[in-house]
Amino acid sequence: MSDADPLDLARLDDSMFDRLYKSRIEPCFAENESHRVLAVAQFKQRALIGCVGTIASAALAGVIARDGQVALVIALMVGVVAGIIAYQPLATMGRKLKQEYCSAIAAAMGARYSIGVAEPPAFARMRALSLVPAFSRSSFEDCFSGAHKGASYELYEAHLEQRHSDSKGRTRYSTVFRGQLLKLHFPREFLGTTIVRRDAGVFNAFGGGSSNGVKLERVRLVDSTFERIFEVWGTDQVEARYLVHPVMMERLMDLEKALNGKRIRCAFESGDLLIAVEGGDLFEPGDLFKPLVDPTRARRIVNEVAGVVKVMDHVLTAQAQRPVA
Repeated sequence: MSDADPLDLARLDDSMFDRLYKSRIEPCFAENESHRVLAVAQFKQRALIGCVGTIASAALAGVIARDGQVALVIALMVGVVAGIIAYQPLATMGRKLKQEYCSAIAAAMGARYSIGVAEPPAFARMRALSLVPAFSRSSFEDCFSGAHKGASYELYEAHLEQRHSDSKGRTRYSTVFRGQLLKLHFPREFLGTTIVRRDAGVFNAFGGGSSNGVKLERVRLVDSTFERIFEVWGTDQVEARYLVHPVMMERLMDLEKALNGKRIRCAFESGDLLIAVEGGDLFEPGDLFKPLVDPTRARRIVNEVAGVVKVMDHVLTAQAQRPVA
């Protein structure tokens, strides 16, 4: 395989990682190391100024108000603002770094990367199929898009928040979903709609809803282990049982582990597999107070991307073997 050939991260091993690291990631890290050092120096300088300002503000508030609690509140508020301002150089540098190394990894795969996402792929359908909860505001980032074994995919991160108001009219937001969303488009369309959700206990009695006006019926799983974890609903019982066979369910659990996530759910509809998994903030550079040129830092990031590709690889292989109806 030449250096120009796209890397198949579904087959990731030490040799492939070394090649990717040396050719794509290490040069990116090395080029940005001086920027990291400068950002750390700026952070320390601003943090020192902020610390002095916080102490001075607390002392002044204590003299004027003659109240220790007021002084403590003022110190806390000034300290938080000072901390945010102090960290800005590192935040800016980290965002630039992530754009560069994620783009480098994506290019090595023959894919594309965008740190910002304006219109998430298939997000409206995920909402309609109840793969994500109701929310008041949303933000999206880290979109990988490309093709694997002839099937296109888009992977991105979502942060969904719900608005709450108290009796005094004050508004606050709480996170209802933070994690990864994946759309995988198959060359062949599905016959119906199949939805895999976490077992909702007694709430399963309310049914699985409908898709395009067709009622979703409960699908019994052949493996009792997964029967206790998931609830499957579909418009085509035969196809649904084929799609959610034990190996497929194991791969979904593998994806959940690879993304350090929880409560994975998915839907097969038209020619797409739509997946939502509540996980952490992935693909981040990590500790910016340490030197960038470190294979361990890169391996974590590459493993997060490879975990998704490996699951896509299995699903595509299984789908290609599905008998024609």
